[in-house]
Amino acid sequence: MRVISLIVLLMISAGVAFGPTGVPLGVFSEAEPSKIPPTLLSAAKFEQLHSYAVSLAVRDSVDPRGPGMPQPETLLTYVRGRLFSGEQQMTAFTLEQAQVTRSIQGWESAANECFGKNPDELSLAEAAILIIHIRSPSTVWDERAEELLERRNAFLRRMAENEYATTDDVAVAMLTPVVFCEA
Repeated sequence: MRVISLIVLLMISAGVAFGPTGVPLGVFSEAEPSKIPPTLLSAAKFEQLHSYAVSLAVRDSVDPRGPGMPQPETLLTYVRGRLFSGEQQMTAFTLEQAQVTRSIQGWESAANECFGKNPDELSLAEAAILIIHIRSPSTVWDERAEELLERRNAFLRRMAENEYATTDDVAVAMLTPVVFCEA
């Protein structure tokens, strides 16, 4: 029984390492987590954006199969990403590749265009807004200011509850006015 389990495990490992997925093996490895401000990286880790990385990688590397069709590459890409690149690389890849609005892609462009700041100057409040925009890039948030404020503050409270940010940092961030990323 152990021999069969070992053989199955070896077959799965070989499939993960060498199996054709349509997604390049090192797709996440060029992302640069060291460039991302700590507040934004913490917010992205809290939101588990590494899972979203797989959708972006598959979208960019695999021909679509039609609406609603499952892509068998998705699970294998996730496993390979976690094994060979790691969660932090996948999170950085998402922040670099994701649409923040219909016309803004990536966190560096968002820092400049949404907040008028250099990327390394993003505050915790701005990081939370950016993550919310990534999760809903087609929503025109300036028309829903109250909802965005509520979502941002709930996001920040959950970050503190889960120890991704201090309660003092969250209290300051919640007092910050909301800035919109316009499409």
